[in-house]
Amino acid sequence: MAEKTFEQALEELETLVKELENGDIELNVAVKKYNEGMKLSKYCHDLLKSAESVIVKMMKDDKLVDFEE
Repeated sequence: MAEKTFEQALEELETLVKELENGDIELNVAVKKYNEGMKLSKYCHDLLKSAESVIVKMMKDDKLVDFEE
């Protein structure tokens, strides 16, 4: 997947979800869009986890309290 910002990926994911919810597309197209949506979802999740790791490290380095999981 080409480098995208979190916001760009989330916007694309929202568009795909709306298209799939509409239900007015052929099955093979829906499957492709679903697959693309899953990739975007993972990409967003990975970006969030990465950002969380950076923030937690910064907090630990400053001896601040860690996030609760």
